[in-house]
Amino acid sequence: MSPPTRRRVWTLSRWGRSPTRPTSWTCRSGREKCGSSGDSADIRYGIIHSGRRRPSRVDRAVVKYYLFEATRNAHLSGPVWVLFLLSRGVSYSGIGLLDAVFSVTILVAELPTGYIGDRIGRRRALLIGTAGGAVGSIAFAFGRSLPTLLLVYVLLAVSQTFSSGSDSAWLYETLETRLDGDEFARVRGRGRALGLATGGVAALAGGVLGSVNLAWPWLASGLVTAIAVPVVATFPEPTGEPGGDQTQLGAFRSAREQLLGPDLRWFVFYTGVFAAVMGVVNFFVQPVTRDAVAGLSVAGYSPDGVVVIGAVYAAFSLVSAVVTANAGRVRAAVGTAGWFRLVPPALGALLAGVALAPAAAVPLFFVLRAVRSLTEPLQGQYLNDRIPSLGRATTLSAVAMAHSLIVAPFEIAGGRLADVLGTIETIAVLGVGLLLVGLVWAAAHSDFS
Repeated sequence: MSPPTRRRVWTLSRWGRSPTRPTSWTCRSGREKCGSSGDSADIRYGIIHSGRRRPSRVDRAVVKYYLFEATRNAHLSGPVWVLFLLSRGVSYSGIGLLDAVFSVTILVAELPTGYIGDRIGRRRALLIGTAGGAVGSIAFAFGRSLPTLLLVYVLLAVSQTFSSGSDSAWLYETLETRLDGDEFARVRGRGRALGLATGGVAALAGGVLGSVNLAWPWLASGLVTAIAVPVVATFPEPTGEPGGDQTQLGAFRSAREQLLGPDLRWFVFYTGVFAAVMGVVNFFVQPVTRDAVAGLSVAGYSPDGVVVIGAVYAAFSLVSAVVTANAGRVRAAVGTAGWFRLVPPALGALLAGVALAPAAAVPLFFVLRAVRSLTEPLQGQYLNDRIPSLGRATTLSAVAMAHSLIVAPFEIAGGRLADVLGTIETIAVLGVGLLLVGLVWAAAHSDFS
Protein backbone atom coordinates (compact mmCIF):
# COMPACT_ATOMS: atom_id res chain seq x y z
CA MET A 1 0.00 0.00 0.00
CA SER A 2 1.38 3.34 -1.00
CA PRO A 3 1.10 6.45 1.18
CA PRO A 4 -2.16 8.39 0.69
CA THR A 5 -1.98 11.17 -1.87
CA ARG A 6 -1.88 14.63 -0.36
CA ARG A 7 -2.30 18.02 -1.99
CA ARG A 8 0.67 20.22 -1.16
CA VAL A 9 -0.47 23.55 0.22
CA TRP A 10 1.76 26.52 -0.60
CA THR A 11 1.74 30.02 0.87
CA LEU A 12 3.46 33.07 -0.49
CA SER A 13 6.57 34.70 0.89
CA ARG A 14 8.56 37.53 -0.62
CA TRP A 15 11.49 36.45 1.52
CA GLY A 16 10.73 32.69 1.64
CA ARG A 17 13.45 30.07 1.82
CA SER A 18 11.98 27.91 -0.92
CA PRO A 19 13.28 28.41 -4.45
CA THR A 20 11.44 30.67 -6.87
CA ARG A 21 8.63 28.83 -8.62
CA PRO A 22 7.57 29.44 -12.24
CA THR A 23 3.83 28.96 -11.67
CA SER A 24 1.02 30.10 -9.42
CA TRP A 25 0.27 28.33 -6.17
CA THR A 26 -2.94 27.59 -4.33
CA CYS A 27 -3.41 29.70 -1.23
CA ARG A 28 -3.94 28.11 2.17
CA SER A 29 -7.71 28.48 1.83
CA GLY A 30 -7.58 26.41 -1.37
CA ARG A 31 -10.06 28.75 -3.13
CA GLU A 32 -7.96 31.38 -4.83
CA LYS A 33 -4.61 31.92 -6.44
CA CYS A 34 -2.25 33.89 -4.29
CA GLY A 35 0.93 34.05 -6.31
CA SER A 36 2.42 34.05 -9.77
CA SER A 37 5.71 33.72 -11.58
CA GLY A 38 8.60 35.26 -9.70
CA ASP A 39 7.09 34.79 -6.27
CA SER A 40 8.47 32.28 -3.84
CA ALA A 41 6.62 29.89 -1.57
CA ASP A 42 7.42 29.20 2.03
CA ILE A 43 5.78 26.11 3.48
CA ARG A 44 8.08 25.91 6.49
CA TYR A 45 6.44 28.66 8.50
CA GLY A 46 2.99 28.93 6.91
CA ILE A 47 3.17 32.72 6.61
CA ILE A 48 1.64 34.89 3.86
CA HIS A 49 3.72 38.01 3.37
CA SER A 50 2.41 41.22 1.84
CA GLY A 51 5.07 43.77 2.58
CA ARG A 52 5.05 42.93 6.28
CA ARG A 53 5.57 39.68 8.15
CA ARG A 54 2.41 38.46 9.92
CA PRO A 55 2.28 35.48 12.27
CA SER A 56 -0.12 32.73 11.23
CA ARG A 57 -2.32 30.36 13.22
CA VAL A 58 -0.04 27.57 12.11
CA ASP A 59 2.93 29.26 13.75
CA ARG A 60 0.98 29.63 16.97
CA ALA A 61 -0.18 26.02 16.82
CA VAL A 62 3.36 24.73 16.45
CA VAL A 63 4.60 26.97 19.26
CA LYS A 64 1.82 25.64 21.49
CA TYR A 65 2.87 22.12 20.59
CA TYR A 66 6.42 22.93 21.64
CA LEU A 67 5.15 24.29 24.98
CA PHE A 68 3.10 21.15 25.45
CA GLU A 69 6.15 18.94 24.85
CA ALA A 70 8.22 21.01 27.26
CA THR A 71 5.76 20.78 30.14
CA ARG A 72 4.67 17.19 29.76
CA ASN A 73 8.26 15.95 29.56
CA ALA A 74 9.48 17.63 32.75
CA HIS A 75 9.61 14.33 34.63
CA LEU A 76 11.39 15.03 37.89
CA SER A 77 10.59 11.45 38.89
CA GLY A 78 12.54 9.99 35.96
CA PRO A 79 15.89 9.59 37.75
CA VAL A 80 14.36 7.95 40.83
CA TRP A 81 11.39 5.82 39.77
CA VAL A 82 13.20 2.48 40.05
CA LEU A 83 14.97 3.53 43.24
CA PHE A 84 11.62 4.69 44.64
CA LEU A 85 10.05 1.29 43.96
CA LEU A 86 13.03 -0.56 45.43
CA SER A 87 12.75 1.66 48.53
CA ARG A 88 9.13 0.52 48.88
CA GLY A 89 10.29 -3.10 49.01
CA VAL A 90 9.43 -3.93 45.38
CA SER A 91 11.79 -6.47 43.75
CA TYR A 92 12.87 -6.47 40.09
CA SER A 93 10.20 -9.12 39.50
CA GLY A 94 7.68 -6.74 41.07
CA ILE A 95 8.91 -3.88 38.90
CA GLY A 96 8.54 -6.12 35.87
CA LEU A 97 5.00 -6.99 37.01
CA LEU A 98 4.12 -3.31 37.44
CA ASP A 99 5.35 -2.45 33.97
CA ALA A 100 3.62 -5.52 32.53
CA VAL A 101 0.33 -4.38 34.09
CA PHE A 102 1.00 -0.96 32.60
CA SER A 103 1.51 -2.53 29.18
CA VAL A 104 -1.55 -4.78 29.45
CA THR A 105 -3.68 -1.80 30.49
CA ILE A 106 -2.45 -0.01 27.39
CA LEU A 107 -3.25 -3.14 25.38
CA VAL A 108 -6.85 -3.05 26.62
CA ALA A 109 -7.35 0.72 26.56
CA GLU A 110 -5.45 1.91 23.49
CA LEU A 111 -8.02 1.09 20.83
CA PRO A 112 -11.09 2.38 22.74
CA THR A 113 -9.34 5.59 23.76
CA GLY A 114 -7.98 6.03 20.24
CA TYR A 115 -11.51 5.71 18.92
CA ILE A 116 -12.69 8.22 21.54
CA GLY A 117 -9.96 10.54 20.32
CA ASP A 118 -11.29 10.23 16.77
CA ARG A 119 -14.81 10.97 18.00
CA ILE A 120 -14.37 13.77 20.55
CA GLY A 121 -11.37 15.40 18.89
CA ARG A 122 -7.63 15.27 19.48
CA ARG A 123 -7.60 18.24 21.83
CA ARG A 124 -10.15 16.82 24.25
CA ALA A 125 -8.39 13.45 24.27
CA LEU A 126 -5.07 15.15 25.02
CA LEU A 127 -6.71 17.11 27.84
CA ILE A 128 -7.94 13.91 29.47
CA GLY A 129 -4.56 12.24 29.10
CA THR A 130 -2.58 15.20 30.43
CA ALA A 131 -4.81 15.77 33.44
CA GLY A 132 -4.79 12.06 34.27
CA GLY A 133 -1.00 11.96 34.09
CA ALA A 134 -0.72 14.84 36.55
CA VAL A 135 -3.10 13.20 39.04
CA GLY A 136 -1.35 9.83 38.68
CA SER A 137 2.10 11.28 39.37
CA ILE A 138 0.92 12.93 42.58
CA ALA A 139 -0.89 9.77 43.70
CA PHE A 140 2.21 7.66 43.03
CA ALA A 141 4.14 9.56 45.70
CA PHE A 142 1.78 8.18 48.34
CA GLY A 143 1.91 4.55 47.18
CA ARG A 144 3.36 2.24 49.82
CA SER A 145 2.27 -1.21 48.72
CA LEU A 146 2.34 -3.17 45.48
CA PRO A 147 -1.49 -3.23 45.09
CA THR A 148 -1.70 0.55 45.55
CA LEU A 149 1.09 1.14 43.07
CA LEU A 150 -0.64 -1.21 40.61
CA LEU A 151 -3.80 0.93 40.76
CA VAL A 152 -1.82 4.10 40.10
CA TYR A 153 -0.03 2.40 37.21
CA VAL A 154 -3.42 1.60 35.67
CA LEU A 155 -4.44 5.27 35.92
CA LEU A 156 -1.16 6.40 34.35
CA ALA A 157 -1.50 3.83 31.57
CA VAL A 158 -5.05 4.86 30.67
CA SER A 159 -3.99 8.50 30.70
CA GLN A 160 -1.12 7.71 28.36
CA THR A 161 -3.44 5.97 25.90
CA PHE A 162 -5.52 9.11 25.57
CA SER A 163 -2.39 10.96 24.46
CA SER A 164 -0.40 8.32 22.58
CA GLY A 165 -2.37 8.28 19.35
CA SER A 166 -3.98 11.69 19.59
CA ASP A 167 -0.80 13.75 19.97
CA SER A 168 0.77 12.31 16.84
CA ALA A 169 -2.51 12.49 14.89
CA TRP A 170 -3.16 16.09 15.99
CA LEU A 171 0.30 17.26 14.98
CA TYR A 172 0.34 15.44 11.65
CA GLU A 173 -3.12 16.64 10.62
CA THR A 174 -2.42 20.20 11.76
CA LEU A 175 0.74 20.27 9.65
CA GLU A 176 -0.95 18.53 6.71
CA THR A 177 -3.87 20.95 6.74
CA ARG A 178 -1.91 24.16 7.14
CA LEU A 179 1.67 23.39 6.11
CA ASP A 180 2.86 20.02 4.86
CA GLY A 181 2.59 16.56 6.39
CA ASP A 182 6.18 15.90 5.32
CA GLU A 183 7.23 18.38 8.00
CA PHE A 184 6.07 15.97 10.71
CA ALA A 185 9.47 14.39 11.41
CA ARG A 186 11.15 17.81 11.66
CA VAL A 187 8.54 19.42 13.93
CA ARG A 188 8.08 16.28 16.01
CA GLY A 189 11.83 15.93 16.35
CA ARG A 190 12.26 19.52 17.49
CA GLY A 191 9.38 19.18 19.90
CA ARG A 192 10.96 16.08 21.34
CA ALA A 193 14.28 17.89 21.57
CA LEU A 194 12.67 20.71 23.53
CA GLY A 195 10.97 18.18 25.79
CA LEU A 196 14.27 16.43 26.37
CA ALA A 197 16.00 19.69 27.20
CA THR A 198 13.28 20.47 29.72
CA GLY A 199 13.56 16.93 30.99
CA GLY A 200 17.28 17.43 31.54
CA VAL A 201 16.67 20.38 33.84
CA ALA A 202 13.92 18.40 35.57
CA ALA A 203 16.27 15.44 36.04
CA LEU A 204 18.77 17.62 37.89
CA ALA A 205 16.02 18.97 40.13
CA GLY A 206 14.60 15.47 40.61
CA GLY A 207 17.97 14.13 41.70
CA VAL A 208 18.34 16.87 44.29
CA LEU A 209 14.78 16.39 45.58
CA GLY A 210 15.18 12.61 45.56
CA SER A 211 18.31 12.81 47.67
CA VAL A 212 16.07 14.28 50.38
CA ASN A 213 12.95 12.18 49.84
CA LEU A 214 12.32 9.80 46.92
CA ALA A 215 8.63 10.73 46.90
CA TRP A 216 9.16 14.46 46.33
CA PRO A 217 10.07 14.20 42.62
CA TRP A 218 6.73 12.48 41.96
CA LEU A 219 4.83 15.32 43.59
CA ALA A 220 6.80 17.91 41.62
CA SER A 221 6.26 15.99 38.36
CA GLY A 222 2.51 16.04 38.85
CA LEU A 223 2.45 19.77 39.49
CA VAL A 224 4.60 20.56 36.43
CA THR A 225 2.55 18.26 34.19
CA ALA A 226 -0.58 20.10 35.30
CA ILE A 227 0.81 23.24 33.64
CA ALA A 228 0.32 21.51 30.26
CA VAL A 229 -3.46 21.35 30.77
CA PRO A 230 -4.21 25.01 29.91
CA VAL A 231 -1.75 24.82 27.01
CA VAL A 232 -3.64 21.88 25.47
CA ALA A 233 -6.95 23.64 26.08
CA THR A 234 -5.92 26.29 23.51
CA PHE A 235 -4.91 23.80 20.80
CA PRO A 236 -6.81 24.26 17.51
CA GLU A 237 -8.63 21.22 16.17
CA PRO A 238 -7.57 20.12 12.66
CA THR A 239 -10.19 20.63 9.94
CA GLY A 240 -12.86 17.99 10.01
CA GLU A 241 -12.53 17.09 13.71
CA PRO A 242 -14.15 15.29 15.43
CA GLY A 243 -14.45 12.02 13.54
CA GLY A 244 -17.70 12.60 11.72
CA ASP A 245 -19.84 9.64 10.73
CA GLN A 246 -17.22 7.00 11.32
CA THR A 247 -18.65 4.15 13.41
CA GLN A 248 -16.75 2.35 16.12
CA LEU A 249 -16.88 -0.88 14.17
CA GLY A 250 -15.65 0.90 11.04
CA ALA A 251 -12.77 2.48 12.94
CA PHE A 252 -11.73 -0.87 14.41
CA ARG A 253 -11.94 -2.57 11.03
CA SER A 254 -9.84 0.15 9.46
CA ALA A 255 -7.24 -0.22 12.19
CA ARG A 256 -7.16 -4.00 11.77
CA GLU A 257 -6.76 -3.73 8.01
CA GLN A 258 -3.90 -1.27 8.43
CA LEU A 259 -2.09 -3.41 11.01
CA LEU A 260 -2.44 -6.61 8.99
CA GLY A 261 -1.46 -4.94 5.73
CA PRO A 262 1.96 -5.63 4.20
CA ASP A 263 3.20 -2.10 4.88
CA LEU A 264 2.78 -2.25 8.65
CA ARG A 265 2.48 -5.70 10.21
CA TRP A 266 6.13 -6.74 10.38
CA PHE A 267 7.29 -3.18 10.92
CA VAL A 268 5.02 -2.95 13.97
CA PHE A 269 6.34 -6.27 15.29
CA TYR A 270 9.96 -5.23 14.79
CA THR A 271 9.55 -1.83 16.42
CA GLY A 272 7.62 -3.54 19.23
CA VAL A 273 10.58 -5.80 20.00
CA PHE A 274 12.86 -2.77 19.90
CA ALA A 275 10.58 -0.92 22.35
CA ALA A 276 10.45 -3.96 24.64
CA VAL A 277 14.24 -4.27 24.84
CA MET A 278 14.62 -0.54 25.45
CA GLY A 279 11.97 -0.62 28.16
CA VAL A 280 13.49 -3.52 30.09
CA VAL A 281 17.03 -2.15 29.87
CA ASN A 282 15.62 1.06 31.31
CA PHE A 283 14.84 -0.86 34.53
CA PHE A 284 18.54 -1.16 35.19
CA VAL A 285 19.86 2.31 34.39
CA GLN A 286 19.44 3.65 37.92
CA PRO A 287 20.77 0.69 39.96
CA VAL A 288 23.69 0.11 37.58
CA THR A 289 24.62 3.80 37.68
CA ARG A 290 24.27 3.91 41.45
CA ASP A 291 26.58 0.92 41.81
CA ALA A 292 29.06 2.44 39.36
CA VAL A 293 29.43 5.64 41.40
CA ALA A 294 29.35 3.95 44.81
CA GLY A 295 32.47 4.92 46.72
CA LEU A 296 33.40 7.53 44.13
CA SER A 297 35.30 10.45 45.65
CA VAL A 298 36.25 13.70 43.93
CA ALA A 299 38.71 15.91 45.82
CA GLY A 300 37.65 14.24 49.04
CA TYR A 301 33.93 14.73 48.33
CA SER A 302 31.64 11.72 47.90
CA PRO A 303 28.49 12.86 46.03
CA ASP A 304 25.10 11.42 46.89
CA GLY A 305 24.25 8.59 44.47
CA VAL A 306 20.76 9.93 43.71
CA VAL A 307 22.14 13.38 42.88
CA VAL A 308 24.65 11.75 40.51
CA ILE A 309 21.85 9.78 38.84
CA GLY A 310 19.92 13.03 38.38
CA ALA A 311 22.95 14.56 36.66
CA VAL A 312 23.30 11.47 34.47
CA TYR A 313 19.64 11.72 33.44
CA ALA A 314 20.12 15.40 32.67
CA ALA A 315 23.05 14.45 30.43
CA PHE A 316 20.82 11.79 28.81
CA SER A 317 18.33 14.50 27.97
CA LEU A 318 20.98 16.80 26.55
CA VAL A 319 22.37 14.11 24.25
CA SER A 320 18.90 13.03 23.18
CA ALA A 321 17.82 16.63 22.57
CA VAL A 322 20.75 17.25 20.24
CA VAL A 323 20.15 14.13 18.15
CA THR A 324 16.35 14.48 18.14
CA ALA A 325 16.55 18.03 16.85
CA ASN A 326 18.32 16.57 13.84
CA ALA A 327 15.80 13.82 13.13
CA GLY A 328 14.92 15.42 9.80
CA ARG A 329 18.59 15.49 8.77
CA VAL A 330 19.05 11.86 9.79
CA ARG A 331 16.02 10.87 7.73
CA ALA A 332 17.39 12.75 4.73
CA ALA A 333 20.87 11.25 5.14
CA VAL A 334 20.19 7.55 5.79
CA GLY A 335 16.46 7.23 5.17
CA THR A 336 13.91 5.45 7.31
CA ALA A 337 14.79 2.11 5.72
CA GLY A 338 18.50 2.49 6.35
CA TRP A 339 17.93 3.45 9.96
CA PHE A 340 15.77 0.44 10.81
CA ARG A 341 17.96 -2.00 8.91
CA LEU A 342 21.20 -0.97 10.59
CA VAL A 343 20.72 0.77 13.91
CA PRO A 344 18.66 -1.65 16.08
CA PRO A 345 20.91 -4.66 15.24
CA ALA A 346 24.02 -2.57 15.94
CA LEU A 347 22.59 -1.46 19.26
CA GLY A 348 21.79 -5.07 20.12
CA ALA A 349 25.42 -6.02 19.49
CA LEU A 350 26.61 -3.24 21.81
CA LEU A 351 24.23 -4.34 24.55
CA ALA A 352 25.41 -7.92 24.23
CA GLY A 353 29.00 -6.73 24.62
CA VAL A 354 28.25 -5.43 28.13
CA ALA A 355 28.76 -9.01 29.36
CA LEU A 356 32.44 -8.68 28.38
CA ALA A 357 32.88 -5.07 29.51
CA PRO A 358 30.45 -4.20 32.35
CA ALA A 359 32.12 -0.82 32.83
CA ALA A 360 30.79 0.17 29.40
CA ALA A 361 27.19 -0.06 30.60
CA VAL A 362 26.79 3.56 31.73
CA PRO A 363 28.29 5.09 28.54
CA LEU A 364 26.12 2.70 26.51
CA PHE A 365 23.02 4.03 28.25
CA PHE A 366 23.73 7.35 26.51
CA VAL A 367 23.81 5.62 23.14
CA LEU A 368 20.56 3.85 23.96
CA ARG A 369 18.82 7.14 24.79
CA ALA A 370 20.04 8.78 21.60
CA VAL A 371 18.90 5.89 19.42
CA ARG A 372 15.54 5.69 21.15
CA SER A 373 14.95 9.42 20.73
CA LEU A 374 15.77 9.36 17.02
CA THR A 375 13.72 6.24 16.36
CA GLU A 376 10.45 7.71 17.65
CA PRO A 377 9.97 10.51 15.07
CA LEU A 378 11.22 8.30 12.21
CA GLN A 379 8.78 5.58 13.21
CA GLY A 380 5.99 8.14 13.52
CA GLN A 381 6.69 9.56 10.06
CA TYR A 382 6.63 6.10 8.49
CA LEU A 383 3.35 5.17 10.16
CA ASN A 384 1.55 8.47 9.51
CA ASP A 385 2.55 8.46 5.84
CA ARG A 386 0.77 5.12 5.41
CA ILE A 387 -2.36 5.69 7.48
CA PRO A 388 -5.32 7.65 6.05
CA SER A 389 -6.68 10.59 8.02
CA LEU A 390 -10.03 8.98 8.85
CA GLY A 391 -9.42 6.86 11.92
CA ARG A 392 -5.73 7.77 12.16
CA ALA A 393 -5.75 8.08 15.97
CA THR A 394 -7.51 4.71 16.25
CA THR A 395 -4.91 3.03 14.05
CA LEU A 396 -1.98 4.66 15.86
CA SER A 397 -3.49 3.52 19.13
CA ALA A 398 -3.75 0.01 17.69
CA VAL A 399 -0.03 0.17 16.91
CA ALA A 400 0.68 1.13 20.52
CA MET A 401 -1.62 -1.68 21.63
CA ALA A 402 0.30 -4.20 19.53
CA HIS A 403 3.55 -2.91 21.02
CA SER A 404 2.14 -3.40 24.51
CA LEU A 405 1.28 -7.00 23.65
CA ILE A 406 4.94 -7.53 22.79
CA VAL A 407 6.39 -5.50 25.64
CA ALA A 408 4.47 -7.08 28.55
CA PRO A 409 6.05 -10.57 28.44
CA PHE A 410 9.50 -9.01 27.94
CA GLU A 411 9.03 -6.98 31.12
CA ILE A 412 7.96 -9.94 33.24
CA ALA A 413 10.78 -12.13 31.88
CA GLY A 414 13.32 -9.31 32.16
CA GLY A 415 12.50 -8.64 35.80
CA ARG A 416 12.72 -12.35 36.62
CA LEU A 417 16.03 -12.71 34.78
CA ALA A 418 17.49 -9.76 36.69
CA ASP A 419 16.55 -11.35 40.03
CA VAL A 420 18.17 -14.64 38.95
CA LEU A 421 21.13 -13.62 36.75
CA GLY A 422 21.83 -10.00 37.68
CA THR A 423 21.37 -6.73 35.83
CA ILE A 424 24.43 -6.79 33.56
CA GLU A 425 23.80 -10.36 32.42
CA THR A 426 20.16 -9.54 31.65
CA ILE A 427 21.18 -6.53 29.55
CA ALA A 428 23.50 -8.79 27.54
CA VAL A 429 20.75 -11.39 26.96
CA LEU A 430 18.37 -8.69 25.73
CA GLY A 431 21.07 -7.36 23.41
CA VAL A 432 21.54 -10.77 21.80
CA GLY A 433 17.79 -11.02 21.25
CA LEU A 434 17.59 -7.58 19.62
CA LEU A 435 20.58 -8.37 17.40
CA LEU A 436 19.04 -11.62 16.13
CA VAL A 437 15.59 -10.14 15.52
CA GLY A 438 17.12 -7.14 13.73
CA LEU A 439 19.24 -9.29 11.43
CA VAL A 440 16.33 -11.58 10.55
CA TRP A 441 14.01 -8.64 9.89
CA ALA A 442 16.57 -6.84 7.71
CA ALA A 443 17.21 -9.98 5.66
CA ALA A 444 13.51 -10.70 5.21
CA HIS A 445 12.65 -7.11 4.26
CA SER A 446 15.40 -6.10 1.89
CA ASP A 447 12.81 -4.15 -0.15
CA PHE A 448 11.67 -2.09 2.86
CA SER A 449 11.42 1.61 2.03
